[in-house]
Amino acid sequence: MPILPDANEDFKDKLTFWVNGKRHVVQNADPAMTLNEWLRYRRGLTGTKVMCREGGCGCCVVMVTHPNLTNGGTCSYSLNSCLCPVCSVDGWSITTVEGLGGQKDGFHPIQRRLADFNGSQCGYCSPGMVVNMYGLLNKKPQPSQQDVENHFDGHICRCTGYRPILDAMKSFAADADPEKGGCIDIEDLDKHPCPRTGEACNGASANGVNGTNTSYLRCNQNGVTWYRPTTMAELYGLLEQHSQDRYKLVCGNTAAGVYKDDGPHTCLIDIKAVSDLYNCQAGQPLVVGSAVSLSTLFDLLRAGSDRSPSYGVLADHLCKVANVSVRNVGSWAGNLMIKHDHPEFPSDVFTIMEAAGAKVTIGHRDESQIMALGDFLGTAMNGKVICSLEIPPGKPEDVFRTYKVAPRSQNAHAYVNAGFRMTLDRQSDLTVVTKPSIVFGGIKKTMVHASATEDFLIGKTITDAETLRGALAVLQAELVPDDSALQSSQYTRQLAMGLFYKARSMLTFYLSAVGKESLTDRVRSAGDSLVRPVSRGEQYFQTKESEWPLRQPMPKTSSRVQASGEAIYINDMPAMPGEVFAAFVSSTVANCKLGNLDFSRAMEIPGAVACMTAGDVKGQNNLSADDEILSSGEVSYAGQPVALVIADTQAHADAMAKAVQVAYTDIKPPILSIQDAIAAESFHPNVSEMVKGDPKGALAGAPHRISGEVSCGSQYHFYMETQVCRCTPTEDGMDVQSATQSMDSVQAAVAQATGMSAHRVYVSVKRLGGGFGGKGPASTLPAAACAVAAQNLNRTVRLSMPLDANMEAMSKRAPYLVKYEVGFDEEGRLLAVVYNLYEDNGTSVHCSFLPFLPQVAENVYCCPSWQLTGQACKTHVAPATYTRAPGYVAVHFCMEHIIEHVAKTLNKDPADIRRVNMFENGHTILSGYTLADCNITQLWDDLLTSAQIKQRQQEIEAFNKEHRWKKRGLSVVPCRYALHPSFFRFTVFVAIYHTDGSVVITHGGIEMGQGVDTKVIQVAAATLGVPLEMIHVMSTNSLSGANSESSGGSTTSELNCQGVLECCRRLNERINPIRQEMGGAPKWTELITTCHSKGVDLSEKYMEHHPLPVFRPTYHSYGVTCTEVELDVLTGEREIIRSDILFDCGESVNPDLDVGQVEGAFVFGLGYWLTEKCVYDKETGRLLTNGTWEYKPPTTKDIPADLRVTLLPNSSNPYNVIRSKAASEPPLLMSCSAVFALRKAIQSAREDSGYGADFFPLNGPATVETCHQTCLVDSSNFTL
Repeated sequence: MPILPDANEDFKDKLTFWVNGKRHVVQNADPAMTLNEWLRYRRGLTGTKVMCREGGCGCCVVMVTHPNLTNGGTCSYSLNSCLCPVCSVDGWSITTVEGLGGQKDGFHPIQRRLADFNGSQCGYCSPGMVVNMYGLLNKKPQPSQQDVENHFDGHICRCTGYRPILDAMKSFAADADPEKGGCIDIEDLDKHPCPRTGEACNGASANGVNGTNTSYLRCNQNGVTWYRPTTMAELYGLLEQHSQDRYKLVCGNTAAGVYKDDGPHTCLIDIKAVSDLYNCQAGQPLVVGSAVSLSTLFDLLRAGSDRSPSYGVLADHLCKVANVSVRNVGSWAGNLMIKHDHPEFPSDVFTIMEAAGAKVTIGHRDESQIMALGDFLGTAMNGKVICSLEIPPGKPEDVFRTYKVAPRSQNAHAYVNAGFRMTLDRQSDLTVVTKPSIVFGGIKKTMVHASATEDFLIGKTITDAETLRGALAVLQAELVPDDSALQSSQYTRQLAMGLFYKARSMLTFYLSAVGKESLTDRVRSAGDSLVRPVSRGEQYFQTKESEWPLRQPMPKTSSRVQASGEAIYINDMPAMPGEVFAAFVSSTVANCKLGNLDFSRAMEIPGAVACMTAGDVKGQNNLSADDEILSSGEVSYAGQPVALVIADTQAHADAMAKAVQVAYTDIKPPILSIQDAIAAESFHPNVSEMVKGDPKGALAGAPHRISGEVSCGSQYHFYMETQVCRCTPTEDGMDVQSATQSMDSVQAAVAQATGMSAHRVYVSVKRLGGGFGGKGPASTLPAAACAVAAQNLNRTVRLSMPLDANMEAMSKRAPYLVKYEVGFDEEGRLLAVVYNLYEDNGTSVHCSFLPFLPQVAENVYCCPSWQLTGQACKTHVAPATYTRAPGYVAVHFCMEHIIEHVAKTLNKDPADIRRVNMFENGHTILSGYTLADCNITQLWDDLLTSAQIKQRQQEIEAFNKEHRWKKRGLSVVPCRYALHPSFFRFTVFVAIYHTDGSVVITHGGIEMGQGVDTKVIQVAAATLGVPLEMIHVMSTNSLSGANSESSGGSTTSELNCQGVLECCRRLNERINPIRQEMGGAPKWTELITTCHSKGVDLSEKYMEHHPLPVFRPTYHSYGVTCTEVELDVLTGEREIIRSDILFDCGESVNPDLDVGQVEGAFVFGLGYWLTEKCVYDKETGRLLTNGTWEYKPPTTKDIPADLRVTLLPNSSNPYNVIRSKAASEPPLLMSCSAVFALRKAIQSAREDSGYGADFFPLNGPATVETCHQTCLVDSSNFTL
């Protein structure tokens, strides 16, 4: 019989834990509830955010303290609360961002520095960043700057570009400049003293978590039971009792972030309290218990690296597994179990430990077995548990190396990982003594060892070139990768072979030690890894102190409350009485008809309220002619909403959505790409055409002609706050709180969907957790659906989309393809351009860029003859929408590609071709606009000098000659960005309160991180002559901001600033006569009181609007960027060494904010060009890259290691009353400099392989795989 606690002894069904020092008792907790849900929805601690629910973004991070069963005492670390079951925190102390500080008790030093370093823009990621840093300082009070950078591998910020965040956090490092802040004392780290001792502490002592919690725990809700055994006997008893049930052993629960559809499980067994599973023996071999986390395993291996160098290799590799917050709680055994249950999982832990010869002990009630990891994969684990891992130290004559190549620098699963271990005879000519261990992950489900290659190498001399050639031939034959839509089998095979060659080349260091080096210096670069230094940045700008607070560099006024978690976003708002939650039921197939919808299983979900279809829409079901709220029969794209479900919680609503059974009929193959659309002649009707000069004649008579094509892909906005809306029926109509960039559009959509008139729909917005265009037209879909549900149920409904559904249903950046013919002379001067552009608009075309094409196609280059055609393609993907610098970024890239092609044809430096073709002031662009403010040649010449371009090009040329397998490249790219304030209008309202003279502003712009609220405060303070502290910006709403249009196009800040300026001027006109009557310099409060008593109107409204034609630019922003990269030719990995950005921002209203916009836009673009890729299933049309597991925005180590930003001095903008220029989008255009720098590096690699003569396109995104494949690497080039 199972050995289980008696019902009356040593048993409990309630949790006891502490949050920010307060004790909480939860009776019979829900095993399905996460700590994040409990904190946010049960305790209202919404400073802890939620987004991906995968452990991939970091916004949900909290710090926990609990008994350390490995070595006694307590341990504190950060973890992802979105993956942590609340049942697992019994006996723990949890610290959230609210527990560190805030407005009431004072901000924590980390919160202050993040804000003051300008490290918080939209602010959604900020609390997670703060708590993550707090966790590091608790563990290591005096970290190095490298420690700090390593600690942020699991955090995504879409706004800042990371540089100011890293600067803020590195200011706490022991080796940082003391003037930046320096380390802090433990007294400052923990603001609140221990209530028991009066001294600073992490809460463990006061909260009673110092001892080991030995109580057996059981909780049960909704048919799922959570057990926490404390002994092996209890654990084995549970395994026997539930051997026929769907049970799961739980340690860190991090696998739930990858395989979210595993289950359902009726039994969850928490093994974290079983002390025997923490037993470790730091001998030879090293033995580690199965509940030990990856972070602790790293510490043990690092501590043992002096005894065995192989332990150091393993430790280094573990740092590449997942991210810090996952490694802190995820166990190595859990990682192996993922591999066991999902053979396709490219487990780094399995690969490196198998290569090291590690063995696992598998425990069963009757017996235990010790086995190799390869044997473990084939072992049935029902009723069994992994007990320990035995890691041998390796022999002195062993050589051991491991590798991981991934789509991104960190927090990414491997394309391929590998481990190589060989025992070599030093006395002979380095013969392989015994069978080596060559292990690969990511090749195919059934492949572990390259067995044939291992057999081939036995007895071979590793320094023999024939050995290398023979081994490569054998390896190539046994590498048969599984098919994958996410990476090509050719790349997988070639990458694995490259890693084998890299491992052989790494023997260089060993061979040098024994005096038997055989590699040349040039070839030795194969074994070197890319080395990234601690990042750095420089920012240069002018500011006129005489005009402060206008022009004053300062952080956002809300940055500290964002860093403290006190800034409220829509999904942070407390639920209203009777409020329910909605979720979309999304189609999983494209290009078909909707069949039957079966809601029966969904309505069985606990808390289910209702299900709705298109028939429940009381108004119009169309957002536009082509876009329905809920499908009424036609399903155009996978991810399209077909129904709406409502429940008592968001978790229950999301579960309902998955439970709905959807049938499809008349399924046809989807059109998913521009190439498919061209082949099928699938186009939207709108076409853009323009001819200038005589392009055909000029082309025919040109001394040189080229033709080609180039393309760039889509991009998901990756706003950290997903689409969310809350609608409340009222006696007046409908109150709508929407995370939208366009109140006007949401108001119209809700009115149309409900059948109400617009004046009955009240929309309000305080702030967004990022937008980037994705919350413009796209936000009308969730808002309209939410309103439909609220109207039908007559109760408040909230709809917050989970990341996967958000990515599948919501619009993205349009992909582009350009086919071109170009004529030019001997100097590279353009004579004729014939340019055919194809834009993938998806299923509808309401956000096409084509009308703007004639304004931007040229970039900054003169050409007398043009033929320009733009065609919108119709495909079965979600409709494309505006995305930061929509259309501009792609068209700019295509023109720069043409310049590169011209340069290659003439064998000239592309920089020279760019300079000879550049616009001068007074040039008339294709659209007929004459440039009156063009200073691009000044910026170009200044940057070439300041960035020492010629000298660096010579250094790069020398480097490339000396290195066969590492290459560097440098590119300089200019940009011109047309700004269209006439496309937008905003209503601004300013009021002065007579009681104390304080000023309130509300405007039609949406604060989404760009700092519009801060800038309008600066303008008002400077114009009225009052302190900044006396001015406050209220939420934007559809009454005071009536008829305000979408915030976008980089003009929101300046237009609202201009509106506030006009309001304040008018107020001054009314106030100044009273000031003169009072004489002297009356105090502001007295002045305003007097004005009020004399009947002066102390409020003013103004709508800023430019009377120009919509498609005519008001002015242009210019910039130049130089980027230098280094490429690993064998893998495709790359490092951005340095970027220099010179940007004309006019007279900046706030240089700190504008530098932040420049950096953020540039890194946003780096993601688009290098790491972010949308991949669709060719049969169903479903988006495969629908989460953080496969979609990879840049992280902290994907930015330039050296980022230098200069705002052009002595500049102004005569077309703007505050003389500034927009900075939010234009710099993004120059991020393609990284692609062209990579082209240079790849060109050098191709030349070494004999392919240097031909020009080649490097399409976007230039992923790791794309860069490798474009190098045309062949194993025949692998020589000694």
